[in-house]
Amino acid sequence: MFLIGWPGGDLESTLTISAAIVLSYLTLIWVTTILWAYRDIRGRSRDPLSQLVGVAIVVGLPLVGIPLYLVLRPTATLQQAYDRQLEQEAILSELHSLSACPTCRRTVQGDFQVCPHCATSLKEACTQCGQLLTHAWRHCPYCATPKPATQKEPAHEASRLDVEAGATTAEEPAAPVSPSPTSEEPATR
Repeated sequence: MFLIGWPGGDLESTLTISAAIVLSYLTLIWVTTILWAYRDIRGRSRDPLSQLVGVAIVVGLPLVGIPLYLVLRPTATLQQAYDRQLEQEAILSELHSLSACPTCRRTVQGDFQVCPHCATSLKEACTQCGQLLTHAWRHCPYCATPKPATQKEPAHEASRLDVEAGATTAEEPAAPVSPSPTSEEPATR
């Protein structure tokens, strides 16, 4: 009869070689997961204590450490948090750049002369260059022409300011002007 033997000799040495290969493979996976967890936590947190705890979980619990670390780690990387912050700042910047009608508070574009919803005057044309100017400006920023002194705030702004201040629309009469003595009048004795 012909007997076939184990490739490594006897069964015991084959099991020892197989166990060494499996143990080496598991050790390699464990070391690789430690390195991965270290790199991952550094990309997610700048706190050294958090980094130490994250790596310690993977080192101390070889099989359960990675799933536990995946549950406990910060959800966003530092780059994702930075990108989200930039996006939020861009949105806020856009919101602050939008103009609103002072009367109806609806959004209007920056080059509108009147509100398309309530017809409130938003801007007026410069007398010199024709560029649109807001009512608060005293000079044209395009040609440096001062706004005429006769132009006042829009009617809705003036009436709103009067109501807020409790002012009346009636003007007070001017005080009489007394004539000043001239040198041509004779002095009385």
